[in-house]
Amino acid sequence: MSLPATRAAAATRDLAWRSWALAFTGFVAASGAALWLARNTLRSPGLEVLILLLLYLSFACTFLPLPTAWIVLWAAREAGVLWVALVATAGTCIANLHDYHIVSGLWRAGRLRRARESAWHARAVAWFRRAPFLSLALASFVPLPVDAVRLLAISAGYPLPAYVLASYVGRFPRYLLFAVLGHELRPSNLTIFVVALAIALVGAAKAALDRARGARARTRSSDDAGA
Repeated sequence: MSLPATRAAAATRDLAWRSWALAFTGFVAASGAALWLARNTLRSPGLEVLILLLLYLSFACTFLPLPTAWIVLWAAREAGVLWVALVATAGTCIANLHDYHIVSGLWRAGRLRRARESAWHARAVAWFRRAPFLSLALASFVPLPVDAVRLLAISAGYPLPAYVLASYVGRFPRYLLFAVLGHELRPSNLTIFVVALAIALVGAAKAALDRARGARARTRSSDDAGA
């Protein structure tokens, strides 16, 4: 690639990152203003809860893996079930845009070139492209970590509108179920804390197991290379 083309590509990457950062900063500022109005002028506890829900979930992305179930259960005690599910899903879709822009930027910058050129990545992309929308929607629905499928969609160059729509279609019924449970059961703060802690411990255990498996795989590769 020529020097002018390289500079143009770098400028495009910088523009995309800055545009998204600016847009999200504006969103946070507007949400903060709306929260202040809901609390001090409108005096609407339900609206205040929905804004807090939207703000919290808009940060809960792959690179900031905040637990999400607890706040949906909590919000559903104070606001309507449908509104909670709609707002929670919108917040998660915003968070998914963080993943999209960050990972896309890393791909374009060549930071993950080795992973993208590997055979396993090619096989995974081929699998994903058989039913991309359905795969992403189902992964967003099941109560399991979906980072791998979401990151695979980004690395495969899945279009942004379809990426967001699939995430919304999959995540909405999941949050609706949590909202119904929260509204009907009205769990105490202690119960919600225990649920959040249990989910966090399961996630931490899974992450530790994945790291241990990766370390063993690297050790076997080193031994094979030495032999």
